[in-house]
Amino acid sequence: MPKLSRVLSRLFPASVIPVSVLPNEAEARALAALLVAQGQRALIHRTAAGFAVEVLA
Repeated sequence: MPKLSRVLSRLFPASVIPVSVLPNEAEARALAALLVAQGQRALIHRTAAGFAVEVLA
């Protein structure tokens, strides 16, 4: 079983780096898929301006 600190660091990362805010979910998912294909961990969430894509640091 993994250590608790390792589990918590996976669940609550130290920082995220904003990449872009896109007007629709399809574009945000496409960008996130591209980032994942490059080996990064991407995060998508809804904002007032559309959908934000961020990379987990």
